[in-house]
This record gives sequence, structure tokens and C-alpha cells, in this order.
Amino acid sequence: MTIIIILFAASFSVFAGLVLWGLVHMDRLRRRHQARLRRVRSDVSHTPAKAAKRKTSNKADKHSLFARIERDLAQTSLRLSLVELFVQLSLSILGLYALCVLVLSLHPLMALPVATILPLLTASLALRIAKARYRAAFTAELPEALDIFARGLRAGRPVSDSLAIVVDNAKGPIQREFSRCRDEMRMGTTLADCLSRLEARIPTPEVSFFSVATALQSETGGNLIETMEGLANQLRERRKLRKKARALSSEARASALILASLPFAVALVIALLNGAYLEPLYADPRGRIMSATAVTSIGFGVLLMAKMGKLDV
Repeated sequence: MTIIIILFAASFSVFAGLVLWGLVHMDRLRRRHQARLRRVRSDVSHTPAKAAKRKTSNKADKHSLFARIERDLAQTSLRLSLVELFVQLSLSILGLYALCVLVLSLHPLMALPVATILPLLTASLALRIAKARYRAAFTAELPEALDIFARGLRAGRPVSDSLAIVVDNAKGPIQREFSRCRDEMRMGTTLADCLSRLEARIPTPEVSFFSVATALQSETGGNLIETMEGLANQLRERRKLRKKARALSSEARASALILASLPFAVALVIALLNGAYLEPLYADPRGRIMSATAVTSIGFGVLLMAKMGKLDV
């Protein structure tokens, strides 16, 4: 019992030290970003040496783990900073570790990877789902935003003012991303470069169409209003085709859901009627192997049916 308490205290100290180190490191990153912003605002013209130094610093930050996480958080609708995410993950790891050791009576060394991996996987999955929802919401409102942008241009407004009209009349991801483009254009960035950065933040086919069409129009010349209106109509037709494809593949998706949930539903009913009947599946080693094989085969079957029912539009 004394050894378990010592191991628990040591693990808690290690986790607390990691939390403290993470907070200090993120505070240094925040100070570094603020200093870079101050340099950008103060320096109007940059020498080649300063530009090369800044490019090297940006490249190093781009490949940093904390920079990637912060960039992923910026591509979601989550109002969560990097420090808050790290604190919540640390508290989750500590709470789960204490639960595994004190309640489930696991060995401290065995509970350590479980308490570490599970919150990290959950946070990664939640972040991926939030990014997918953010991109879907942006894509759904993009044709209407392009129409508003084209109307502003048709009324004789410049590009920056037309983007401001889109920002004033939109909400959610559209307002957030187009406000970034508007601010970048006010600082002297061209429309093609702004849309290239938008494509890097939201790498979807619709945004790629928007960026490529605008870049070609700026290089070869042409009517930007007609380009925006035609692109908005094409995006609406693409959305209709995607919904039609989803409706046509609904039977395959429903079949996959029913076939995947049927074994578990039957097992639940049998467990409620006669719990001892399924005991060999988790009490006997051969039964555990059979259960793992069955669950794996069901997973592969669901994945195969999902691939068969997915249509790329």
C-alpha cells in the first residue's frame, strides 16, 4: 500500500510538473507572437535580411507542435485557447489517473498509459469533428456570401468594401474568415493572396474553386462580378448534387447501421434475459479471442459498406 501511495504521489508530481512546464512554454510562445506582431506593425519596409529571418522564424513555428494545435483551434468554432485546452487535458489526465488507481484498483504503472492516451485521443477526435463542422458550415454559406460580394462589386464598391459588406451580413465561419481576408487586404495584401491563405486554412474543393478562379481572373483579366456569380451558381449545383448522392446512398448507410448494431442489440437482450449465457465470451480466454475477432470483423464490414455507399462529388 505504501508503494502504491509513493508511486501515485510521484506520478502526480510528474503530471503537475508537465502542466507547469506547458503553461510556461505557451506563455513564452504568446510573448513571442506578440513581439512579432509589434515588429510587423512598427516596420513598414523590411530589408531582405529581416525578411529571411522572419521567414525562418515562421517556418520554425509552423512545425512546432503547439503552433499546429493553435492553428487547428483557429480552424474551429471552439472558443478555446491553447492554454485552456492544455489545462483541461491535464486535469482530465490527473482525474482519470486517480480514478483508475483509487476506484478501479489498477496498478499505478498500468494506469499511467491509460490515463494519458484516452484523454489525448478524445481531444484529437473532438478537434477533428469540430474542424469538419466548421468547414461544412463555411461551405454551406459560401454561395450566398459570393452573391453578396458580387452585388457589392456591381454597386461600384471596391473589393475591400465588398468584403466588408459580406462580413456585416454574414455570421459564423463566413464572417470570421472573410473578416480575416478584409483585414489582410487593408494591410496591402492582394485578393489572390488572401484567398490562397483562405484555401490553406479551409482546404475544401469549394474554397479551391473560389481561390483558383479569382487568381486566374486577376492574372488574365475579366469581369470579376460574372466570375463570382457563375462560381456561386456552380457551388449551388454542386451542393444539390451532393445532397442527391447522399439520398441515393442512404439505403447502404442504413443497412450498415442496422447490420452493425444488430449483434450488440441481440447481446444486450440476451444479457438482460440470461446474463450467465454470455459469460464464456468474457470470462474464458477463448471467448475473449472470439469476441475480439467478431468485433473486428464487424468493424471491417461497416467500414467496407461505408466505402461502398460513399460517392465523391
